[in-house]
Order: sequence, then C-alpha cells, then structure tokens
Amino acid sequence: MKRILVVDSDEQVASILSIKLKHAGFEAATAGNSADALALIPQFRPDLIVSEMILPKMSGIDFMKRVKMNPETMRIPFVFLSASRDVENKILALDMGAAAVLAKPLFINDLLENLKGILGESELKDGAGEEENMPEGDISDISVLNILSILLENKSSGEVEFSASSDKSGVIFCDCGNVIRAETNDGENKDGMEELYKILSWSDGTFSVNYGDIDVERNIFIPQKKIIEKSVEWFREYSAILRSLPPVDTIIHLDFANFVENLNKLPDDIDLVIKNIDESGSKISDIIDSCGGDRLRTADYLKQLFELSVVSSVNVNSFYKAESPQWLVSCGKAAEVAEDKPEEKPEVVENTEKSEDQEPVAAPVEDSAGEPEISAWEEFDKERASRGKSGKIALFVLLLAIAAAIIIFIYYRGLI
Repeated sequence: MKRILVVDSDEQVASILSIKLKHAGFEAATAGNSADALALIPQFRPDLIVSEMILPKMSGIDFMKRVKMNPETMRIPFVFLSASRDVENKILALDMGAAAVLAKPLFINDLLENLKGILGESELKDGAGEEENMPEGDISDISVLNILSILLENKSSGEVEFSASSDKSGVIFCDCGNVIRAETNDGENKDGMEELYKILSWSDGTFSVNYGDIDVERNIFIPQKKIIEKSVEWFREYSAILRSLPPVDTIIHLDFANFVENLNKLPDDIDLVIKNIDESGSKISDIIDSCGGDRLRTADYLKQLFELSVVSSVNVNSFYKAESPQWLVSCGKAAEVAEDKPEEKPEVVENTEKSEDQEPVAAPVEDSAGEPEISAWEEFDKERASRGKSGKIALFVLLLAIAAAIIIFIYYRGLI
C-alpha cells in the first residue's frame, strides 16, 4: 500500500484529502506545517507528498528543498496545491523538481488520477534501475548558507560543487554534516574559512551535491555550528557593505589628487586595493576578486575610498588638473618667491653699457666668456622675455616634476 503525506495548514482540507486517499486504497497521514512534516517523514516514510505551497514556519518550496537535499528522501515525488495565481512560484517549484502543481479548488478524482500516474512513473524508474539525478540548482534559489544548514540537518556526507560567473568554481566537503574543507579554483586553499567566505559571496551560479564517503585533507577545524554562526555574521556584514556601494559591475576610477590629500586617513595596506585599479578603470567585482584574502576587508576599504571621494564612477583624471594638494601648493609658492628675486637683475646692468642706437640683443655664448656666468634662472628669464610669455607653463612643468619626485619618494618609503 502506497503511503501519501498531506501537508496543509487548513485542517479541514487535510482531513478530507486524507479520507479520500484512504478510500482510494492509499495509506495517508497529515501535517499542519512543514516543520511537523519534516519530523514525520522518517517514521511515516511516504511514497509521495502532497503539499500546499503557502505554509506557516517554512514555505512549501523551502520544505521541498530540504526533502530533496536529503539523500534518503530525495526520490520522494512532490505534488503542490496552490490557490495563488503567482505563476513565478509555480515555475520555480517545477524547476526545482516538483512532479506537478495543481490549482485549487480541485476535483478529487483529478487529483487521484494525477497521483496514480506520478506513482506509476516512479515505480517504472525504480524497476528499470534508473538513478535519480543528484540534487542541483541555482545559488539564487537556495543560498550557500541554506545548503550548509540542510547538510547539517541531514548529517550528510559528500561534496557540493559550485560554479559561478567568470569561470569561478569551488567545492565544499562535508562529513556527517560537518564542513571539513572548502577550496576554490583561484585560491591557495590553505585557509578553509577564507575559501568558504569567498564561495559565500557568490550571488549567482549553480550547485550540485554528490553524496558519498570522502577522504580529503581538512582545512577547516571549527565545529559546524560555529561555522554557520561565523558565516552568517560574515555574510551580513559583507552584504551591508555591498549595499552601500554601487553595483559590483560598476567601473570605478582613482582620483589621484584626493588620494594624495587623504593619505593620512587611509590604512597602510590600502595599496592592495589601489594597485588593482587600472588607469582606464576597473570593476568593483574584479577589484575584490583580484585582491584575494579577506573580501570583507577589501569591500570595507572600497567603502572608505568612496566616502573620501578617492574613487568614483567618473574618471576625473585628477593628476593633470591644476588643483593640487595644500602641501604641493605651498611648495609652488616657495618656488615663486625664489624665482621673483633674480627677476630684475640682468636687464639694467647689461643694457646701460651698450650704445643707445643698438637694440638690446642676447649676447652670443662665445662672446660672453669674460662675463659673469649666467644662472639657469636668468637664462629662463631671458627666454621668457624674448617670447613675451609669463613663464607660467614652465613653472607648472617644474612643479609637476617636483610633485612626481615627492610621490616616488613616498612610494618607496612605503607610505602609500
């Protein structure tokens, strides 16, 4: 006799269905919510589950996820009943392995015909020795944290393979529900918690579960419940920081002037983030991936850089702007004062000794051997006078050279 479990928060509906199923030759049991149903399944061992989609404590879809993730119950067919017109949830249920989604109100005879057909197909699969596919799905439908929680509840052993965008992949190994190792294709795989955090940060991609005994080297040594607690805390902090940033596919640029101006406000190891921002800009997600290590810390550094306007989605090309940091402006003023002193010397002394009819011209180099040596600044002043320009351009180039020398000095002193 086939056993059918009916899960519905409406006791009257559950009771009527149970009576009709018994009259049709089935053994039936009822539960008012998904939590009670999960507790009843090991003892009742149903051949099929009929469940309402909207349930207290846990939705019908979440209930099915837990049943399908358990290797002992993963082959139990699911039939959903729903009075809702929400097509998306119905499609999601079918995609995740539901055998059918039937609309309420329904005719009992139609339900019985559907159940007999589903059970017949299940028997044919078992008789032909056809194996059920291992649990798989999208990370967007069931998060990594949920998967770990379900594996712990079921005390399952095996490996969960993850595949995310940009060719990222990872594996989590479990022994009796305990995570003992996590690794990714782009990590060193020494610190298991760091690798686990990396996988937790993936918001899209797919997963598949392969149950069985495992023999791998551990890189996670803390208890499973502690792993879940630390993972939940880490994920909340990471998600909160990401919400304060632009979308992770946003290309950002470095504002060099603001970076130099705010050096004393930034952590010493911020250069790990700065070095991963290209001249043409870089995506936030690429920066976080490239920095490696603690992704939470990298995201927090990016948040600080945004708050200080050191990075933004606009390329201001600030290195070539006239606006300069205060310390650089003061250097420029000092240079101007030094420049102003020799400005008036050359003209009067040299021109008074020449005839009035002769136009003042620059003396050739060979004729000036006996004259006092002319400084570079005086040569610069003569050239400026002959061209009729103020010399601002040359001064600006000089200031840029001074700034570049200072920046190179600071960089090699390890202050950036």
